[in-house]
Amino acid sequence: MKDKDKPLFEGLDEIREAVQEAQKQYDSDADKFWDELSYDQRLMAFYSVCKRIWKGDVVDRGSYRYVLYHVFGFDVDSYGVGMSCHYLDLHNLIITGMEHDEYIKEVKKNYEKENS
Repeated sequence: MKDKDKPLFEGLDEIREAVQEAQKQYDSDADKFWDELSYDQRLMAFYSVCKRIWKGDVVDRGSYRYVLYHVFGFDVDSYGVGMSCHYLDLHNLIITGMEHDEYIKEVKKNYEKENS
C-alpha cells in the first residue's frame, strides 16, 4: 500500500465497520420486534413468509429480486436486508435443489389446484 492510498483504505475500513454495526443493530431490532409479538402473531408471520417464499422460489422459480420485489412487494432496500438475514443463501439453496422437474410439476399442479 502506498502512503497516498492510506487515507482511502482507512476510510473504507470505517465504512465497513459502520455497515457491520448497522447490520448488528438491525438484527437486534428484528429480534426485539419478534419477541414482542404474541405467539399467534409470530405464527401468522411465519406462515405468511413461508407461503411467499414457497410461491416465489418453488412455484414461480423467480430470481432473488423477483421474490423480494414482486412476491413480497418490497423495494430496493430489501436487497441488502435479504442478504444479511441469509435469504439469498436460502433462495439459492432452494433453486439449486430443485433439480427434479417431475416433482416440481406435481408441486405446481397441486398449488394451482389449492389456489383456484
